[in-house]
This record gives sequence, structure tokens and C-alpha cells, in this order.
Amino acid sequence: SDDPVVGVAAYRSRLLPLLSLQAMLGLSSATASERSKIVVSDIAGTLVGLIADQTRAILQVPDGEADAPPAVLAARAGGESQIKAIYRGEGGRRLVSILDPEQIFRGDVMQRLSQEKAGARPSGAEASADIEAPDNYLAFRLGDHEFALPIGAVIEVAEVPRQITKLPRAPAFLEGVINFRGEMTPVVDQRRRFDLAAGDDERRRLVVVKTERHRAALIVDSVSEVLSAPASAIDPAPDLAGFEAQLVTGVINLTQRDRIVMVLDPSELLSRAERSLLDAFEAGEADAK
Repeated sequence: SDDPVVGVAAYRSRLLPLLSLQAMLGLSSATASERSKIVVSDIAGTLVGLIADQTRAILQVPDGEADAPPAVLAARAGGESQIKAIYRGEGGRRLVSILDPEQIFRGDVMQRLSQEKAGARPSGAEASADIEAPDNYLAFRLGDHEFALPIGAVIEVAEVPRQITKLPRAPAFLEGVINFRGEMTPVVDQRRRFDLAAGDDERRRLVVVKTERHRAALIVDSVSEVLSAPASAIDPAPDLAGFEAQLVTGVINLTQRDRIVMVLDPSELLSRAERSLLDAFEAGEADAK
């Protein structure tokens, strides 16, 4: 097969072509490892699996912080010509190239994909699968357990900042505050929240979430992936006692991968006492302004 083509995989009652992003961008030949991730993308109406070395974060790019690539890059014929924009994160200390999915493929390939999609008609299991649209969840780990949050409650996933401002007389679970997108945001260490031992600091991630009343940054051990699951595929929450009974709303049972992911209710991530503390914190911030 062509160099970027790795193979195919079964995905939601259809075959998903797998292609190496490294090879498509001219970085190296098509390879994959245990840490590789498949990013399922809609290319001209056709689903394609793009293999990346790893996934690090989900970024929210504010207006004005992404620039068109320099003309000297756009004029070249290599992988740099497929860059749509460059995001200046962390005040310009971190540059992230943003790819346009439709620019990754040659023009003749895009034309063929569009023609194939126009002539395709879903039937059988594929047509049934389209009836119930799946919901997306961000999966992350704490110790030996894997949890998920509805993707709509997640603002951004980022690396844990080196500088977190401590607050006097704060409870142990409250790591401190950070300036996130111009707003002071409390940082909650979920390991301390659940009385777990310290983990691997290098893989820790910051998950910024929102609820109806609060916004908080949660420190988790690692972020696994974005899972898609229809409501019918989520089992009822197991019988739990205390705080966890309200926290866990259901279970995603991935039997083929021998994984059980507990779905959390974003509004119940903090106890009543902790929510009251954040109310006081936010009220103090408003008075300061």
C-alpha cells in the first residue's frame, strides 16, 4: 500500500482506514507504538483514522492567538504547507501547528472521497447506528481507576502549570489558584480529594471544567482519550455509599478492551462544603474587581 496507509480497523459497524500522520507530513515512514492514538476525523464527509504518536491535551484556542503561517512555509510543498495556522500558547512560549484535515490529502484524493461519499447510502447496521447519536466523554485516570466527564463540561485539558499560587488556610484538596485565560481559577488536586497516594508528576494533566455555578481546574493522573458512547451503552451506576453515590452517574463498559470507565457528574465533583468555599472565593474575586 501507499507509505502513509497502515491498514484498516473496525469502527462502529464500518471499516475505518488508518493512516500515519508522520508519513503524511513527511516526518518519517508509517509507524505505530503502544502510546500511539487514533484521531478519528471527518474528511470531506468520510471518516478516517489518523495515527498520532500520542495525545497531550485538548486546547481551546481564543480569538487572536492563532496566526496564519509565514508565507515562506505556505509556499513550500512539504508537510509545512499543510499547516493552517499556528497557535501561540502560554504567551508565545508554546507554538502548536494547527492542521486543516482537508489540506492533508492531495486534491485528487479529496475529489475521490467527495464522490464516494455522494454515492454512498447507509444501510443495515450502519443506518441503525446513525439513529442514536453517541455522546462524547473525556476519560482520565486516578490511581488504578478510570473516570470520564461529559465533554461539554470540559473547557480545556492542559499540562499542570509549574506555578500555582497557594492560599492561606485552604483545605488540603485545594492546591491553590492559577490565572487561566485572564481569570483566577481554583486548582483542585483530585488525588488528595480521594485520599490517594502521589502519582507520576510527568503524566499529570489539568482538566478545566465548568458547572452551572463554578469553574475549576482538576489535577488528574493522566488523560486517556475522548470516548464516544450512546446512552444505551451506559450501564446504571453501581451501589455506592456516601459522596461517591452522587458522584458516579453511570458506567461505560468497554468489554472488548477489558475496561470499565465510571462517568462522573460535573456538578457533584465538589462536596457541598467545597462548593461553599468556592462560592466565597469567587465572591472575594468579584469584590476585588
